[in-house]
Amino acid sequence: MQTIIIYKNISLNHAKLRSMKKLFLFCLLIGLLHASQRTQVHMGTLIRVEVDEQNLSDDVFALFKDLDNRLSTYKSDSEISRLNRNYEINASIATQNILERSLEMSRISDGAFDVTVGSLTHGAYRFGYDDEHLPSHSELQKSGKRVGSKRIVLEENKVKILPETMIDLGGIAKGYAVDLSLELLERHRVKKAVVAASGDIGCLSSCDVQIQDPFHLDGSIALIRSSLPHLAISTSGNYERYIKNKTHNHLINPKTGRSEQQYASITLIDIGDNTRIDALATAVSVMESKKAIALLDSLSIGYVLIHNDGSIIKSTMPMGVSVTFVTDALPLQ
Repeated sequence: MQTIIIYKNISLNHAKLRSMKKLFLFCLLIGLLHASQRTQVHMGTLIRVEVDEQNLSDDVFALFKDLDNRLSTYKSDSEISRLNRNYEINASIATQNILERSLEMSRISDGAFDVTVGSLTHGAYRFGYDDEHLPSHSELQKSGKRVGSKRIVLEENKVKILPETMIDLGGIAKGYAVDLSLELLERHRVKKAVVAASGDIGCLSSCDVQIQDPFHLDGSIALIRSSLPHLAISTSGNYERYIKNKTHNHLINPKTGRSEQQYASITLIDIGDNTRIDALATAVSVMESKKAIALLDSLSIGYVLIHNDGSIIKSTMPMGVSVTFVTDALPLQ
C-alpha cells in the first residue's frame, strides 16, 4: 500500500497547545443524520453515543461503566487493580479477552504495545495522579525491568503476573469498549449508530468524521467520509496528557521508558476492530516511522500520520472511505 506526503509546513500554535492541559476528546466530530445524540463521562473521558433508541444508549453507557469497574487501574476494587496488588485473580470473560488481545497486539507490534507498561505510566510517571512527576534515570531503569508481555500468564479463567508487574490497559480499553458496544447494538438490530470514546470511534452505516488540526485546536484538518457498514477509527496525540510540557507526554515507549516526540497526531482507519487499531495507534506512536508504516500497510489499515514538523503521511484508504484535506483549518462544528 503506497504512502504519499500530502503537504507540509502547517503553522504551529504552541500557546494553544500549552493551554490545553487535558482534552476529553481528540476532537473528532461525528456527523450522523436522524440520530439521537447523548454523552456521559466514563473511563475518564467523554463517551458519545448516537442512536435513535435512547434505551440502547443507556445500555451502551452501562457497558462502559461495567468495563471501567473491571479494567481501570485508578479504581482500587477493579479486577486489574486487584491483579496488580495480588499478582493473581480469577478473571471475568471480559478481562480475559482484553488481556488475550493485548498479548496478541504486543506480538504483532514487536513489543511497541505492552500493557505491562503500567510500571512506567502509573509507577514511575504517575500519570493521572496528584503526584505526577518526571522520574529519574534510576527510577526508569528500575521500572523498565518490570515491563514485558512474558510477565503475564493466562491459564483458563486465571490470570497471573510476575511480582511488581503493573498492568495498564489505557492503550486498548476504549477501543475494546467501542467494539463491545457496537456488538450490543447489532444484537438489537441497529443499522445506524456511532459510539465515540474520546478518539476511538466506531460507526455502523455511513458517517463523517472531522480530524482536528493538532496545531490549531479550534479547527479541523481533514474530513473522513465513510459509506461502509462498519468503520473503526482510532487516534493518538502527544498533546493529550503530559507533565510540564508535551516533551514529557503520556506516549511512553515500553522499551525505553521515555516519551516519544515524532508525531503530533495519529489517525488509524479500518473496516472494523476498534480494539486492534486502538492498540496499534498506541504502538505506532512509539515506533520508528518506516517500521510503523510497514506494519500498518501489511495489515491493510488506513492512516493519517501528522509529524511535529507539520508533514503528513497518508495511506491508501479502505474502499468506501475517503479523506479530504483542507488547506485552511475549518472551525469545528
